[in-house]
Parts: sequence; structure tokens; C-alpha cells
Amino acid sequence: MSRLTADDLVARAEISDTLHAYSRGVDRCDLDLLADLFTTDGTFDYGHGNVTAGRDALRGLFAAATGRYTATSHHVSTISFLHVGDATARTISYVYAFHDNAEQDRHLHVWGCYEDELVDDGDRWRIRARKVRVAGAKTTGSDPLPDRFERYDRAASR
Repeated sequence: MSRLTADDLVARAEISDTLHAYSRGVDRCDLDLLADLFTTDGTFDYGHGNVTAGRDALRGLFAAATGRYTATSHHVSTISFLHVGDATARTISYVYAFHDNAEQDRHLHVWGCYEDELVDDGDRWRIRARKVRVAGAKTTGSDPLPDRFERYDRAASR
């Protein structure tokens, strides 16, 4: 295994920032951030042929997905850099996502991974293609948030 250069480490940090920003964008319903994380022709693949393509369509997907929950909390970890070079990258990162739908009295927990292809667009690394692959999911009843805690704000950009 060859040693990583300073440029390699900077690229990996910037790619990680993009992957983590996606979680923040979903959890805060920041549709502008979410759309900007993808290339103009970016794709989002849930599997079984369920693929959304293009930044405008992705914005609609994110608006619908974030709008149905009272709160979400996405956690991205264990980022594996399969390839980084020539202004392109391929990664696999593991995700745990919590979704609270108080109206339906449901919590949805999802475990899986993101398989991403990214490109360096000059001002930031952007996702060109994302595949979501799930290892498991569990739905439980919703519990009210204890009074001692305050929820973080979810943007009104929906």
C-alpha cells in the first residue's frame, strides 16, 4: 500500500465533509444544501429500479422524504475510500437513520450503506451517483420527546 499524500488526505476530508453534509441537510430539511451536494445530473438509487435523476428531481425527492417526518437523525460512519483520484472518487459509507413520524405514531430505524460516486467540481466534491442499500429496518411506536429536551430546528424551506 502506498503512502497517502497531503493532497490525498485533503480530498478524503473534503469527501467526508460532503457525505456528512448530506446527513445535516436531511436532518435540517435544508433542500438547498441537499440539492447542491449532487451534480446537476446526479442520481439517487433506492434499488429495484427506483432511481431519481437530476438536481431538480432530487430536490423534489428530498422535499417529499423530509416533509413526512417530525424529526430525523442520520449518522454516517465507516467511510471506505475505494478510489480517489483524477477528480473522481468511489466510497462506501455505513448509515443509521432514525425517523420520527409523530402523526402516524411511528419511529422508523434503518441500517445500511451508501455506495457513492463523487466528482470534484472545483468548489466542492459532489455526489454523481448514490445507491442506498439497506441491511435492515425496524418500525416502533413513537414516544413523546421529554420536556427537558428541545428539538433542533428543521428548515422552513419545504
